[in-house]
Amino acid sequence: MTNTDIFLGSGASLTFVPEVPLYIKLHSATDGSNLTQLRLHADLSGKILLVENLYVGCLIDFYDNGAYGSTHTITSNTTELINFTPSIPDIDDAQDHFVIRSYGAPCFGPSTGSVARLNADNWLGLLESAEFPNVEVEVKPMNLSLGGSRNMTYQYKGIETTSGGNLNIVANHGAWLYYALGQCTNINATTVAALPSDDFTGATSGDFYIDTANGGAENDHDITEMVNTGPLFYKTSAAGVVNSTTKTLLPPVLKGSDVRTNLEKLQRTIEDPDHIITYTFGEANNQDLPSFALEQNLSKLPSSSTYVTEGGGSSLEDLNFSRIARGNRVNTFTMTANENEEVKMTMDLSTRTVHKLKQAEYYEARGGQPDNTALVNYDASEKLREPFFFSSGSFSIFGQQFLKVTNLSLTINNNLQEKRFIGVGNTSIQDAIPSNRMYELSFTAMVTDDLLFEELFNRTENTGATAVTNGNNFATEGMIDLQFDKAGGTGEEINISFKNYFLESANFTIPDDKGPITVEAMVKPRDLVGCTVKTHWVLQG
Repeated sequence: MTNTDIFLGSGASLTFVPEVPLYIKLHSATDGSNLTQLRLHADLSGKILLVENLYVGCLIDFYDNGAYGSTHTITSNTTELINFTPSIPDIDDAQDHFVIRSYGAPCFGPSTGSVARLNADNWLGLLESAEFPNVEVEVKPMNLSLGGSRNMTYQYKGIETTSGGNLNIVANHGAWLYYALGQCTNINATTVAALPSDDFTGATSGDFYIDTANGGAENDHDITEMVNTGPLFYKTSAAGVVNSTTKTLLPPVLKGSDVRTNLEKLQRTIEDPDHIITYTFGEANNQDLPSFALEQNLSKLPSSSTYVTEGGGSSLEDLNFSRIARGNRVNTFTMTANENEEVKMTMDLSTRTVHKLKQAEYYEARGGQPDNTALVNYDASEKLREPFFFSSGSFSIFGQQFLKVTNLSLTINNNLQEKRFIGVGNTSIQDAIPSNRMYELSFTAMVTDDLLFEELFNRTENTGATAVTNGNNFATEGMIDLQFDKAGGTGEEINISFKNYFLESANFTIPDDKGPITVEAMVKPRDLVGCTVKTHWVLQG
């Protein structure tokens, strides 16, 4: 009996699933009046199967002949049917379509036969440790004023809360800053003329595409008119996951935002700094922080096996156990650079809900990839997999570059407020709305002068107006400039600049061994000036 065998940590895996707006082309059977159900068009249903009830609670927008019409809430879904509320008076045009909003909506993946997948064959990077979000369901006991016993006479289950999600990553790229700051304003990348076959099919397996007509010069892709949550890059399903003739485009081209004929193929050459991607990240000042899903799979099978749950009359549910945490937004982001260590990034998550597959549902985890080295963004180049190191960093503040910093920590706090709403139909969290954004920078440095002590008494904010550019303008106008780069000629960098800051504390310590005197300082910036990340890491949204 397989259910007597214990799941081991050696059989556990965690992969990334982008959450992006999902274009839903409609089957002609959807036409009619006062509708509360839509059917996927064969162009879409022939390539994907929806995970049952995965999208419950998600918002879905109706577009009437291409123009926004109304917003609805998904109440249930099968593999190709979506039920929603309230009803739509009339759907009768070939241009009518729906878009599922990104928050809590994991991007679907390529299906084969009756096997459903998500776009989950994405590497998380150098994951040092992780806490998968935990689900707690409130139990409410009641005393109904009935005598004869001191026990409660009735109890029921209340709200569902998902909490505790955490990722601790050794930073081999800086793209995670996108999820903390919330906005991508520009992408500079090298592209070549190559089109997907249609809105749902790429030209070859494993390609990435980006819309090149949203403004900017050649290879300078200004996406300010796009929603903050992407899609940034589209990808085609990887080779080996589906048969060679099926190259599903993930997600489908987002109607109303991107146009298939404007897409070009990303040119990716391993270790070539000329083909590096430069992202410009900014502060999102609306409620739509980007989110992502995490897929956890526990398996008793060898690592070379596929991760398929129950289906086809087998008992694979006893061998593979999959959960999907959707709607993960970064509540607190901390980047640390400690002496003699790698640069690390820690993210505390706000999670909408955790979805468990039905007992007899036929689902393949990890997007169908059994091999870690085949996951998207797992590059063959060891140089690209290597992390940033403390020793490769530069730090400038108060108009000068600090050379004797031993520890540094940057924290971005989005102060997310988890909310539930009337009329949604379930008790899980429905939104995580950001409130005041707060930055905090702490560092430890050897004392060489009295600068920090003097700054304690400075009641005028330190200001700056020029963002860091390739690390060449450190100390410009007193800004905080932080940069890390990699050795080996990969061209990868992390550049962050802040302005409008005060020194909050500076604690000077005299060691008992009469060694170097150090100061522990805390700085509070108000505003981000700029954040650029140069990487080979492809952000899908």
